[in-house]
Amino acid sequence: MWDKATILRKLEVPQREEEADVWKTSRWLNRDNVPLPPSRRTWGAWSFVGYWVATGVNISGWTAGSSLLSLGLTVGEAMAVVVIGQLLVAGCVILTGLFGAQWHVGFPMWNRVVWGIRASFFPLANRIVLSFTWCACQAWFGGQVLKTLLGSIWPSIYNMHNSIPASSNLTSVDFMCFMLFLLISLPLLYIPPEHYRKPFLFTAASSTITAFALFFYSLAKGHGAGPLIKSTAPELTGTAQVYGSALGWAMVYGISSSQLGGICAGILNMSDYSRFAVKPGDQILSQAVIVPVMGTITCLIGIVCTSVAAQTYPDDGLMWEPYQLLTAIQNNGGRGARAAVFFASLAFLISQFGINIAGNAISGGIDLASLLPKYINIRRGAYITTIMALPMCPWALLSGATVFLSVMSGYATFLGPMTGLMVFDYIFVRRQKVKLSALYNASPSSIYYYWKGVNWRAPVAWVIGVAPVFPGFLASVSTVTVSEGAQKMYYLCFPAGFVISGTVYLAFCKIWPVPGVGEVDAYDIFGTFGEPGTQMDGFTDGPVYELARAIGQAAYDEKDEKDVAMVVPV
Repeated sequence: MWDKATILRKLEVPQREEEADVWKTSRWLNRDNVPLPPSRRTWGAWSFVGYWVATGVNISGWTAGSSLLSLGLTVGEAMAVVVIGQLLVAGCVILTGLFGAQWHVGFPMWNRVVWGIRASFFPLANRIVLSFTWCACQAWFGGQVLKTLLGSIWPSIYNMHNSIPASSNLTSVDFMCFMLFLLISLPLLYIPPEHYRKPFLFTAASSTITAFALFFYSLAKGHGAGPLIKSTAPELTGTAQVYGSALGWAMVYGISSSQLGGICAGILNMSDYSRFAVKPGDQILSQAVIVPVMGTITCLIGIVCTSVAAQTYPDDGLMWEPYQLLTAIQNNGGRGARAAVFFASLAFLISQFGINIAGNAISGGIDLASLLPKYINIRRGAYITTIMALPMCPWALLSGATVFLSVMSGYATFLGPMTGLMVFDYIFVRRQKVKLSALYNASPSSIYYYWKGVNWRAPVAWVIGVAPVFPGFLASVSTVTVSEGAQKMYYLCFPAGFVISGTVYLAFCKIWPVPGVGEVDAYDIFGTFGEPGTQMDGFTDGPVYELARAIGQAAYDEKDEKDVAMVVPV
């Protein structure tokens, strides 16, 4: 009978023989959080284009206009918010992608630099919880699209007997489709991220063609863009149009909440994907162009299609979700409409698999692989993240969508300062120099160990960045009343937190300098830039130093595994 030690050994992440010559899997590293070798870096510029198109043409982006028009904005004002917001998003993802593209490690490793080896678990835990939550919600949307697809084949599915109480906020067919979406996702998770280039391009092509087909169909059907584009937009949305300073602050809030807040989790961990870049510059131009273009186009298509549907199907209200629109098209059409709905639903379903697997499940897998690297790799973490969608009960979360979405977009209150810390530390403090070997050394000899594994400057600066906007966040999700100034400060939650925490952290580092600034490894320890053990020419313009142990001598010690988790190669 197996004892506990034997069971734990069986559960360990398998390591390839050739990798064991360079490093050993431990509680601090495995092949998925170690700096990626050239063989695993397969994302060129077009891969990043495919990533953002595949994850951009989706239900969340399609419905972005609804939240903006609900603020009392006209369509023109809402689109101005989208353009400005998406340009800011592009700038942010480029900044947070720099670290991964240069050093080929992701968000968890970056935060070991900023927060300290042990304190880095705090931002990591925040990101994992968000991955669980968004994976569940996107899987729910995917289930709704799957229901539309199945309904185009068997319309009787809409009349399927419901055995679930109404108080549960879902029906039997909703639950069935949600579970089917999760089950179909599982085999797709087996594909490693370095092989996503072709799936991204296929998903991007199918979803983009479908979105434009619906766009031109709606324009032809409505002989124009519909009533939302006209001055009747506030009447249709049931909101009062805003003017003057109120208009300005509504637009600021839209930029911060709907645009930056809606994707702040993706901004935070962009380095998890940029680490797969073939060259450091591959992520820059492609994201600078495609992020604002796709974000703006998707939102515009969503507004126009919803607008025309309000004119064509006036009794159905505003149908912001594309699966609602497709259901209405089927119900009011014939056989041709059912065929069109099938192919459109299939494209949106593929898109949902793309955004949920790449943007949520794999993201959670990458983070979990650094939380427990000895037992979890990206694939295992992705399975865990997907399975966690069921206990998250997204139907309950989304049943009170107003409060839930306020909380999720308002989470920028906490993620904006985290992002600011990372960017300011890497660009202004470290000057883009990182000592990779120290990221996996949890002993006081590591320059990222600081004080007992905690860089006190980061949590203090983070709290200072959160404090000014937290009262407004609290008021947005509860009945608490705050001053007008506090409310307006919250409207700036992401940029304010980003700048405040980043600036305070920079000041702390000037007054109390962090150790090891400018240090890089004298040798390519992990074979990140070529053959393991070669000199790091071009990366050694910081202080020259010797490795903690002679080249070829293992720093990894079996009896002291909890402190040092690295093998230095010959």
